[in-house]
Amino acid sequence: MADHQLQIDGKTENLTLLKDENGAVMYEVTEDVPQHKNTIFTQDNWIGGHGQYDFLAPDKYFEGQSIDTTQPNKVFLGPLINQVGISGASLGANPVCFCWFEAISKLMVATATKVFWYDGTNFVEKEDFAGKVIRDMWEFNKVLFVALDGADEYYYSADGITYTESTLTQDVIHGFLGAPNPAATASVLWGFEEPNEVHYNTVGTNAGTPAQWSDPPAYIGDTSNNITKLFLSGGKLMVGKEDNLYHYDSGGGSHPYMNDLQHSWSSNNFKYVTDWQSMTYCSIVTDIGEISSYNSFKLMGPLNETGDINKVGTCVGLASERKWLYAAIDEGTNTHIYKGREVYEDRLKWQWCPWVFLGANACATIKVCQHSASDRRLWFGYGNYAGYVILSDDPLADSSAKFAASGWIRMSYEIGTNEYWDELIQSIVTQTEACTANLTITPKYRKDTDTSATDLTDAITRNGVLKTNLTSELNCKRVQFELHFATNSSSSTPELSYFEVRGVEKPETIRIHQAVYATRSSPFQKAGTLRNFLRDGRASTSLIRFADLNYGESTKRDFVYVVMEPGFPREIEVKHPKGKEPEMGIQVRLKEMRFE
Repeated sequence: MADHQLQIDGKTENLTLLKDENGAVMYEVTEDVPQHKNTIFTQDNWIGGHGQYDFLAPDKYFEGQSIDTTQPNKVFLGPLINQVGISGASLGANPVCFCWFEAISKLMVATATKVFWYDGTNFVEKEDFAGKVIRDMWEFNKVLFVALDGADEYYYSADGITYTESTLTQDVIHGFLGAPNPAATASVLWGFEEPNEVHYNTVGTNAGTPAQWSDPPAYIGDTSNNITKLFLSGGKLMVGKEDNLYHYDSGGGSHPYMNDLQHSWSSNNFKYVTDWQSMTYCSIVTDIGEISSYNSFKLMGPLNETGDINKVGTCVGLASERKWLYAAIDEGTNTHIYKGREVYEDRLKWQWCPWVFLGANACATIKVCQHSASDRRLWFGYGNYAGYVILSDDPLADSSAKFAASGWIRMSYEIGTNEYWDELIQSIVTQTEACTANLTITPKYRKDTDTSATDLTDAITRNGVLKTNLTSELNCKRVQFELHFATNSSSSTPELSYFEVRGVEKPETIRIHQAVYATRSSPFQKAGTLRNFLRDGRASTSLIRFADLNYGESTKRDFVYVVMEPGFPREIEVKHPKGKEPEMGIQVRLKEMRFE
């Protein structure tokens, strides 16, 4: 009577188990538990920045808000936003540009129609260009120049209070730049008029015997697309347009560098430009471009190469200082200012931290300003106000640093050894500093099917290495963890340096069926036929159906899928008690996978 039934590639055979010399059937089922982790998740460094979906690089994370991960082995709150208006009231419109006016040592800010200066506490209105639209501000030779939109003449001021309208022959300028003249013998004021004219002037004012703007102008590109920015890159005068980038050389030549932008034209191309560590960075459509001193070009930015975290956005501001590059990104509903730098670790790579969260407050410009030797700030548009954060090389050691009231970091998804295995989580281990009843870190979790985070434990208020049990049972297959920071004092922030989630994976059990079958199970079955049938199982690319007839199973119902292990089937000799001839059998190892 047959014991087992196998179906291989649609062919079914019944098989009889052999018995050993003691009369026991030669069939054994063993179960094996694969290697699995007891600690689900551990992270003690976040300096690699945001943008990682699955937990692969140990110093990166998914995303965050108002956090600082730019210090090694630390995560803490990002800087406090200081909102500045006119004696508590708004500026009336969103700032369009900032300018440090060195002649009077004051920060100037312009909205669409008004110019203000900062008195150290508030902004004070100094000029109202009613009915006109401000495009740009630039200081040259201790004079502040204000460019207006359309056909309106530009204005200038020596004191930031009284503004004079240009009466020069060329009196319409839409943007300025102070840079060497074509012969590189003196600094001049460059200006452009849309759509494609570039001029320069040694003075730019009406005073005395006025120096007129260069005439004829340089015509850069055609008139179908506007100039958006004049800037220097590697000592070269560059003219950014909506559809290309041009180098205007000292001999009057115009050289296009980015013809491919003819298929990606945008008013945002080169609208924002800053220099950092010998490179020039500029807005390109929704991205940021990097231009080297050798004129090579590549796209980069906080959301570049992070498509798997499902975030897109548009650059709305660029600024830089000695150590860091800052990029304001409008992500649709909210705007973040990211703090980033490029480092070499096996390869060049960027580290971006979601540092300042502007929320729904519109931003159209950012700028780093040094108010004194020890007072450096990043200014930005903040709705109809201006905002700033204090810049510090080490906020945790700087008594002047101020911190946001709250922020959070979301780690990458942890999938364990196998994405399908359950993870049973029981406790966490943290190492914290500066936590109190009012300076807290609350761990949360978020399964891949969740749209919001749930508390993992109560808020942590103690310091040092601490084990905290979960407030409720957690089991999951794919999960990410969040840490929510809160403080009631802008002078202090809770700090985290180690985060470990403890638990165990519950892996699938591997079952192995090891059997030796008689080579002839019936008078009608030849040994060669059975051997070839089982060899077909070794070569088959389809799953094999296995049924134990002793339990009423059949390959038509109640079967399990198995695969033939490598090296099987094997022909073996089975010894029997004295007086009985040995018998040939065929040994197989069939692996079954099932979840316990």
